Amino acid sequence: MHVAPENEHVYIPAISSAARHPSRAPRRLAFAALVFVAVALAWVLLRDHPHQYRVVFENAGQLVKGDVVRIGGTGVGTVKSVDLSADDQAQVDITVSGAYGRLHEGTTATIRAEGLTGVASRYVDLSPASQTRPALDDHATIRGDKTTSLVEIDQLFNTLEPKTREGLREFIKGSAAWYGGREPAANRSAKEIPKTLATLSSLAGEITSESATFEQFLTETGDAMGAIADHRDQLTQLVSNTRQTTAALGADTASLTKALDSVPGALDRGSATFAALRPALVDLQHLTDTTRPATKDLASFMRHLTPVLQEATPTIGQLRRMFAKPGGANDLLDALRDLPALGKLTDKAFPSGTKALKDSTPIFSFVRPYVPDLVSWVKSFGGAAGTYDANGHYIRSVPVFNALTYGNDGSGPQLTPRPVGDRGTNPALTNGNLQRCPGASTPAPADGSAPFVDDGDLANAQCDPSQRVRATG
Repeated sequence: MHVAPENEHVYIPAISSAARHPSRAPRRLAFAALVFVAVALAWVLLRDHPHQYRVVFENAGQLVKGDVVRIGGTGVGTVKSVDLSADDQAQVDITVSGAYGRLHEGTTATIRAEGLTGVASRYVDLSPASQTRPALDDHATIRGDKTTSLVEIDQLFNTLEPKTREGLREFIKGSAAWYGGREPAANRSAKEIPKTLATLSSLAGEITSESATFEQFLTETGDAMGAIADHRDQLTQLVSNTRQTTAALGADTASLTKALDSVPGALDRGSATFAALRPALVDLQHLTDTTRPATKDLASFMRHLTPVLQEATPTIGQLRRMFAKPGGANDLLDALRDLPALGKLTDKAFPSGTKALKDSTPIFSFVRPYVPDLVSWVKSFGGAAGTYDANGHYIRSVPVFNALTYGNDGSGPQLTPRPVGDRGTNPALTNGNLQRCPGASTPAPADGSAPFVDDGDLANAQCDPSQRVRATG
């Protein structure tokens, strides 16, 4: 047995509680493992898994890496990079915290300014689409049709003409001069701005409730502003003329004062006149009520009349030149001026002409039935004597002996001699035609108008209607 000295310390190993209580050690180890698994699971489930997206803008609007991405004013991510796409668009990569979930199809993005105090204080404002729509995958692209770039103040000013920018500059200077020394009043006015905004908000609500009417109002106002812009030179001239007119009125205040003194009397007389016209308004109302059914189609008629008038404009111009062409003796008006003198001449010429026509009527009546014969003679004679050779004209004639007949007995065409007694005779050739009626030289027409036989003044007892030309062929 070893006995330790009096001053020597003896080390006795401690006995752990686990050694003292062997059944508690496995329980503590299992609890520690369970706590570790719970912490690891919580870390995996609760840690932020940001989603990455690519947003395409027309221009980056001075966005830089590290700028904030907001949804409803709350920061939900950051801008990771700003690059240029293949089609020269701003390509912005952003991240969105996983705590806000995935974005969905239809999400829009807008570049906005934090305020006017910074030059490049910009952020991306997201407007998430409904969660009922399909979710966007990580690294999905939000196209340019769903994005809006920031409009810089310089771009706004560059759209204005130099004259307009100069006017705006003078307006700002004038406002500064107007507010100079009136700061307290400006402060009181600023305090009233919230009330004004509240009133404007109520007004906007009323306008929104009638959105269709307001939209029509804006459309018509836009058309009116466009028309004004198209005629800005005339409006500028109008303003200048108005200024000159005002200056002229200011220079002649005596006449203006006299005119203003005369206004009350003129108004009194005008009131009496209007009072006298009041009964006529009732009749005018009856007139409009009566004519309203007749005028309901007038608008359609005028629409159809407009192209007619447009087409008739050249014709009317030609008519104007026909009636009133510059110069002398070259239009209908000049002809009308000459008609009186011509009428005096015809007062003597027309009676003589009328008597001559009456006297010549029997002659023409007698000659008229013979016109077909005259035409037939001229035609036949012209055809017979129209040929000529080196010796001059000669008449073609065809002698007819009628000595042979033409036929075909089966062996071919044959000329057969006629009997001697029949030679020289032809039914188409006759003699003794000495009593033909007018028109007998032509074949008889179907209406029986030739030959001409009359029982009146042109009757001819020696005329034989049977003597006429026989149709051949």
